[in-house]
This record gives sequence, structure tokens and C-alpha cells, in this order.
Amino acid sequence: MKKAALLLIIVVCSLSVGAVLSQYEEPGQTVCINEICSSNKRVIEDSGGECSDYIELYNASKEPVSLSGWYLTDDAEETNKAALPDVTIEAGGYFVFFANGQDDSEDSLPFRISAAGGETILLTDAEGNTVDSVAVPELKADTVYARSADGADTWAVLEASPGISNNGSVAVREATLDTPLFSAEGGFYSEAFYLTIVAGEGETIYYTLDGSEPTEESEVYTGSIFIEDASANPNVYNAIQNVTTDWMNYTPTEENVDKGTVVRAIAVDEEGNFSEIATATYFVGLTAYEDADVLSLVADPEDLFGEEGIYVTGKEYDEWYLSGSEEEEPTPNYEQKGSLWEIDSNLEMFESGDSVLNQAVGLRIQGGSSRASAKKRFSVYAREEYSGSDYFDYEILEGKKLHSFALRSGFANVAMQELVEERSVGTQSAREVVVFLNGEYWYTTYIQEKYSKYYLSEKYGVDMEGVAILRNYSVTGGGDSSVEAEFAELMEYFQNGDFSTAEAFEEACEKIDMQSYIDFMVTNIYLCNMDMSDRYNQLTWRTYEDEGTEYGDGKFRWLIYDMDYVETSHLDFYGVDNMAELNSFTAPIRFDVNGSSMDEMIIFSALRENESFREQFVTSFLDMANTCFSVENVTRVLEKWGEDVHWHDDFFLLRFDYAAEYLAEEFSLNGTLEELTLSTSDPDGGSVQLNTCTPDLSEGTWTGKYYSDYPLTLTAVAADGYRFVGWTGSVESSEETITVDLSDGGAQLEAVFEKTE
Repeated sequence: MKKAALLLIIVVCSLSVGAVLSQYEEPGQTVCINEICSSNKRVIEDSGGECSDYIELYNASKEPVSLSGWYLTDDAEETNKAALPDVTIEAGGYFVFFANGQDDSEDSLPFRISAAGGETILLTDAEGNTVDSVAVPELKADTVYARSADGADTWAVLEASPGISNNGSVAVREATLDTPLFSAEGGFYSEAFYLTIVAGEGETIYYTLDGSEPTEESEVYTGSIFIEDASANPNVYNAIQNVTTDWMNYTPTEENVDKGTVVRAIAVDEEGNFSEIATATYFVGLTAYEDADVLSLVADPEDLFGEEGIYVTGKEYDEWYLSGSEEEEPTPNYEQKGSLWEIDSNLEMFESGDSVLNQAVGLRIQGGSSRASAKKRFSVYAREEYSGSDYFDYEILEGKKLHSFALRSGFANVAMQELVEERSVGTQSAREVVVFLNGEYWYTTYIQEKYSKYYLSEKYGVDMEGVAILRNYSVTGGGDSSVEAEFAELMEYFQNGDFSTAEAFEEACEKIDMQSYIDFMVTNIYLCNMDMSDRYNQLTWRTYEDEGTEYGDGKFRWLIYDMDYVETSHLDFYGVDNMAELNSFTAPIRFDVNGSSMDEMIIFSALRENESFREQFVTSFLDMANTCFSVENVTRVLEKWGEDVHWHDDFFLLRFDYAAEYLAEEFSLNGTLEELTLSTSDPDGGSVQLNTCTPDLSEGTWTGKYYSDYPLTLTAVAADGYRFVGWTGSVESSEETITVDLSDGGAQLEAVFEKTE
């Protein structure tokens, strides 16, 4: 994939051999360190599928050399830190070791290399001789410190070439000139106009209008560019066929889509110095979008739709497809995942017609089954190597500092998460947005923040380098894979243990955040998300160590993920007239090959036998049913997204009665469903904590329904400038925290607050 910086094929001054601590034999006589990458983002993956730091060894001798007894290290005091395997490098051959901090594979090293520089890498042979020793300077992402030619004495910062010759490698230079200036910001214009571009004296401007990255081979800017409504132009990117597997039978839209004009430009001086790329998108006459939130994504067409492009089936697949071969089907490019399939892009965001963000970003194809559709979704990343920051320079989602987001469809996935955003389970914020790709209208969809180490650090205050996220049983997004075995052990622990005792429950609470797990299960069960099981659509996270903080305690916690199924109606499959009628405790999980149900999930089925868990689950279920899924809260959220409470065939108007009945059946409740009415003497005076929720008392009164099997716990919390006086009604008390029994036909309570001034 193309790098963000413009790489010019130029001659630069090589760093002298003085940067190498010359304690080794003359190059050309034995194995030597040939290339070091301390910030591998998209160069090469290790055997675990991660882009890790690496060290390339080169056999400069004329005979094969065995590495048995040899060592690599980043510590001169511990030269035997990483024993090398018994592999042989042929004469003139290479071997790449990954400094990924692990020792679980032949090519892994139990240390990492600092990208900030200052570390020295040493290579010792079987006799204990220091064969090579290299001081590594600070390196930018995906660049390497390498010999200017294989085994040469001189070193330079070059393009990466792991496992292949350095001979002819391109030296890397950074942009040093000021970025060209456009006479108008990207945005929406009612009339056509002429755009001028300005650069420094003596600099030549090169530009493109198709989204491609400008080079010295691009059009030379000699005068103003006429910007007009481009919508009448033929579709280019919307007309590409090989975006689905059976693409010969796919007919792209023939209707011209709305279009903007993308202008990209660089400046280059007589010495070959160059600038960063300036990018802007101009919409003329497209007044329908002026009040919408609009994203313009711009990336080189070759990176998107070329033979190796991330959006298409790709050369290998197409050759197989067109040949009619019966050999195994190659993986389409758009199904590929990971850092190697991230491309350079530019993101420009408009609010009410104004450009509020223009930033270089990384772009990947996002999703599971949605990758097969013609209109694919994207993941967008802010990274230091693109823009100098790992965060977006604008608050894309209100109150959020974002490192990345996904563009994904699915109204339910967005709205249902917002319903439970105040609970102990993780959720993703979102907003609706119109997307243009290389100037062409693509779709209207949702921005949704991504779960990542950045998300966990911002939301929970944990060390971002000390967390692991697991999708089902596997670590995702990098991190130490050792936690996978720990999660598997956790599931075995729940599968084989007896959790009927109080001691067993307490022990379980030391391993998982019980409220987080319960909130996760309640959300999926109440909403009938039958697209989730122990091994499917589960996201968990934990810190590796106990950091001594509320969330940095090493416990597993849950994240709400992929709620699209909620708005799907498989009425015939489940034999119901409305999904609200579904007993989601006992109904088969839709895509579980074993046909299991929610109450057969390993953790749930184990803990359900424990009385403390039963009480916590039942009260939490009704807390959420009465607040998160109340008609009032559902109406508030759905109306924000342009729907109303009748959404999904009146699901939320009908669901409580069915869900409460199934809850009673599942937990063998013997009590009656009673009303609790709460009020406050002054809505500004304070709030009431009810079990695990805080009912909305802004209107003065709130009513919920609870089974009388378990008592309710209420705590009055006075606001600043007020004090709590006492409870009146069914219970008279001056204690802030009280326990209420509903067995006598419900309860009515008022929290009395008074001003302290």
C-alpha cells in the first residue's frame, strides 16, 4: 500500500558507519544485522498476524550459516537475552525476527525496540563473539534503519524491505515545504467559481482531480481551476464492477450520483524538496446536503480499486473467477483484514456546510458479512504517522476524544446502544452522516466509535498499553495473546465449577465485573438479540495487571457489540407474531450451530444456580426494563434518530409484559409484580439511586414495576446546595439508604430535600 509521505527517488547522504558500534567482523564475512524496523505499522505481519518490530539478518558469507547458539539482544549486559533457533541462512540469504516481546514461535524475540531511538541491538555468535552491534536512531512509522546495500558499511533511513535485498532501496525524506494554500475552503457553494492555489516562490504545484496522490507526474498547476457542479459527470467509482464475488452478474447503478470536486496538490522545489498533500472537496449546487453532516473520504483510486485495492476482489481472485477454475477460491481483497490492508486517506468533515475537520487518516474495509455488499463500510483511524496525532483534531462525537470510528449501517446497533449507555457495560456513541468517496455520493450511514485501547483509556482511565480486548475468545487489535488462554480458563472455570455457594459467587466476582456481565446479558435478552452466543458477537476486555484503580483491576468486562439483529423479524422461525413475544431466555440462538439458547450460555447457566446472582440479575433486569427500556426513554432516543415509539411493530410498547413473565419463569419467581412510585419534594433537590439505576425524577414522579420476591434498595442523593431530610410515604425514615419490601401491594415514597442556604 502507498505510504502517506511522497517518496522521491533521490540520493541522500547516508548515515556513516560511525552510527554502528563496529565490534564485529568485516561485513561480507558472516551474518550481520541488515535492517531494523522499530515502528512497524503496515510493513509485514508476524506469525500472530500483528505488525511487530523486526530485525533482518543477512548472510554476507559464501557459505550457509546455522544460527544455533547465536543470540540477539537489546541489552549489552544481557547478551543471551534471545536465543536464536536452529535455522540456517543460505549464502546471500535473509531471516527476519520479530521483536514482539514473545518467545512462542521460531521467529519471535522476547523484547521490543523503542521507536524513539537510543537502543542498541547486538548479535552474538555461537562462540560468544559480538558479531554486530547497531545503535538505532529514532524512526518514523514503517521506515527502517538499514544498510544502504546488503552487507554495506553505510547505513540510512530507507523504505522497508524485510526478507529481500536492500540494494536499490529508496531513501526516505520527510516533507519540508509548506503545504499549498487553496483560495477557498472545501465546502458547499451555490455558484461555480475559480479556485487558485498558491505555493512558495520557485516551487512548482502539481495537482489531481480524481482523488489520486499528486506526484511530479501529475498535472502542473498553471492557472485557476474551474469548480462547478460535477453531478452530471459519468459515475467513475460507483461504476466499478468487481466489488462483489459474482461481479459479472452485478450491475452498478446507471443513474448519475451527486458529486463534488476533489482537489489535491503538492509543492516541489528545484532541489526536489516537497510538501505534504493539500486536499479539499468542493460541492456546487448540492443544497440538499448543506444542513447534513457530511464526510468526504479521499484516497488514491489505485489503493481502493486497483489490482491490490482494498475495496475490490483483486487480481488473484479475478483471474480465478474469469478462468472458471475449480481450484479453491482465493480470498477477495475486501475480505482481508489487519494493518497491511490499511491505506492512506484524507478525511474532511462538514457540519451545516462548514468544513470543521481536514485530516490525513488511515482507511480499512470494516465489518463481517457486510464486506460482500457493493457498498462497503469503512473503519477510519487517526494515527501519528499520518497527521502527527493519534486522535482526530475535532470532536466528531460530542464529549468524545476519538482515535478511530467505523462507518456502519444498522439503525438498531446505534439506537439500542444509546438506550443503555449509562449502564456498566461498554457502549459506542454514534451520529448519522452522509458519505462521499473520492467526490461521489456513497451512502448515508452512521459514524460509530470503535472499541480500542484508546477507547478504554479515555472511558475508564486505564493504561492503554496494559489492556486486552477479546472478540469471542481471541485478542483483537493487538496485545498479548496470553490473555486468550486466561479467558479460555475462565470459561472452563464456569463450566466445571459449583457456584451455588456464597463463597463461589464472591470468587466469581473477583474474576469478572458481575454488573458488567449482567448488564450485557440483560441488554441482549430484553432486546431479543438472538445473534449472540458464548463464541459469537461477544466482546470482553480487561487490564493485564491490577493497576489499583476502579477499572484497572484485571477483571473481565463486557462491551455491547453488533445489535443489528434486534430489528430483524424471523417470526416464522420463532413461531411468534411479534418479536416482543419471544422468550429470549429459552429460544434457540439464531446462528448458533449447536442450537443453544441464552440460558445455556456457560457463565449464565453456571451463575443462575447462585441465589446472590439471581437477586442481582432479577433486580438489574427490572431496573433496566423500567428505565433504559421505558417508553419515555425509548421515545427520547428513537425520536433523536428520526423514529418513534412504534418502531419495530410496537416492540417497546409490548415487550415489558412478555419480558417480565419470562423473567419470572426463568428464575422461578413466586412473588407478584408490584408498582413502586417515587417522587421528590423538589426536582432540583437531588436524585434517588434505586438498586442499580437512577430513575428520572425531573417531572417529580416516576413509577416502575418490580417482583416482590426481592427487596429494593433506595438511596437519596442530595444535590449541591440541598440536604436530605427524610423519606415519607410507605416508609418513614431519615436514613439516606433504606430497604423496601413490595410484598404488601407496592410502595409510594417521596424523597424530601431542602435548601441549605
